[in-house]
Amino acid sequence: MKPQQFTRAARRFPVAVLALALIGALAACDPVAAATADPAPAAAAPPASEAIALPSVQSDMKRGASFPYKRLNDLLSKLRTEGEGLFVSRFVLTDAKDSSKPPPAGTKLALMSDDDYIPIPVDDKGRFDLPTFSEQRVKDMDFGTNVPKGDLGVRLSIDLATPPEMLDMATVRRIVSVGQRLRTELLPWYVRWMFPQIDGVIVCSDQAQWNLDWTEGGQRLRLPLPSEAQQREPETPKGKPSRACTVLTGQEQWPDAALLQPQPGGNTKLYVKLRNSRAS
Repeated sequence: MKPQQFTRAARRFPVAVLALALIGALAACDPVAAATADPAPAAAAPPASEAIALPSVQSDMKRGASFPYKRLNDLLSKLRTEGEGLFVSRFVLTDAKDSSKPPPAGTKLALMSDDDYIPIPVDDKGRFDLPTFSEQRVKDMDFGTNVPKGDLGVRLSIDLATPPEMLDMATVRRIVSVGQRLRTELLPWYVRWMFPQIDGVIVCSDQAQWNLDWTEGGQRLRLPLPSEAQQREPETPKGKPSRACTVLTGQEQWPDAALLQPQPGGNTKLYVKLRNSRAS
């Protein structure tokens, strides 16, 4: 048969007939293929008008586990927009009765409103970060958790974004002035208790060896910093001895260019020096 005649002949047979003929030929050659070729009965499709029931979803998350998120959103928004990149917020979930212990295993945290459900990842030490939103979106937003009310605590700390080796006296003075302006001028009264007054920078290391270096009159000057015996490192557990610390308030007479020189391998860490932790 010529190709043109084959094409005309193929047009006379539906595709389904050709397919059945092919299956029959395979079955004649291979009995296994014949058994496989029998099509399974098709499941009856539900009528188009019949509704398909989805499995119900249950959640153990409950809203209102803490104060409304709007207050915290105000604080975080000001820190990120008006804090000049100097401050970083740190959050830790803890056991309500002992802030040194992590939260119960399996603790979940979320931000919830009538329109939103935003899971907040919490690591195995209870640490987590929080997003910020517009005033409209956050107006009815609450914390939600699967832990009974009263069983969780939250620890908030304001850390410094500046590495120890980049801290100079100009930055110390900016930290103090911006921190005081944030609290007194920019933060609403109802969140000021979360952001105590900043009076300086605490420098803590494994050893009491710090210097300030700067150049003056063509000479390089070095000033050893004294250890503050009464200053404890803020993260020191109760009943434990503190590492050595010194304090810079920004009121010292040293020039802005005076740069902190922490000891190599001293594990130096910076903290904000707070005036008090109570609302005023």
